[in-house]
Amino acid sequence: MKVLGITAARGGSKGVPRKNVRDLGGIPLIAHTLLEVANKCKMMDAYCVATEDEEIARIAGEYAVPVVMLPEHLTTDTSPLLPALQHAIEEMEWLNEVHYDIIADLRCTNPFKLASDIDGAIDKLIRTDADAVIGVTVVEDHHPSRLKRIFRDRLVDIWPEPRSGLRQDLRPEVYVRNGAIYIVKREALDAGIHIKASDDVRPWIMPPERSLNIDTPTDFLLAEVLYEKR
Repeated sequence: MKVLGITAARGGSKGVPRKNVRDLGGIPLIAHTLLEVANKCKMMDAYCVATEDEEIARIAGEYAVPVVMLPEHLTTDTSPLLPALQHAIEEMEWLNEVHYDIIADLRCTNPFKLASDIDGAIDKLIRTDADAVIGVTVVEDHHPSRLKRIFRDRLVDIWPEPRSGLRQDLRPEVYVRNGAIYIVKREALDAGIHIKASDDVRPWIMPPERSLNIDTPTDFLLAEVLYEKR
């Protein structure tokens, strides 16, 4: 089984401008993923960065990570990710003259994931023969029991809340995908299965401190605090 890891990173970002190259702990945000993956992962046969951005490409080159330059129409604000991944796969297969059986979509906006998370998720996909294994983390304070909608100016439960209202009484445990890791069979990816659209997607459970997904300026501030506390 040949495994290809891909970090797709656009130069543009509305929530945090140029976030993929913004400094976190003395190095660009994307470099945290490059260091963890390129230097420590043991279950990948190849790894690349897919981007349209020259600065991101330069940073990847500094860490000796191959770069696939994406055409602009695959990197707009409204472009879906799947075609960009498929473009990168085709380029890497042509370059390395090999067919990849498993694709690891590794997001650089989750700087605290570990190589052990990635290797563990790849191993789980192989062992279970699932279509995909996705990184998730348990939902605590934002459990569905605490979610409400407003109907005629009154709060209405979406999911019945326990009478106590205590976090430890929130049941059942629910999980949210954290955006860090998506390990997918190549044949499933080609069929359009990535984040969903399959009954056989398995979880790779990660703790909250490794699940931060940077999407807003507040997220970036939290990442800086977490980095200093590590």
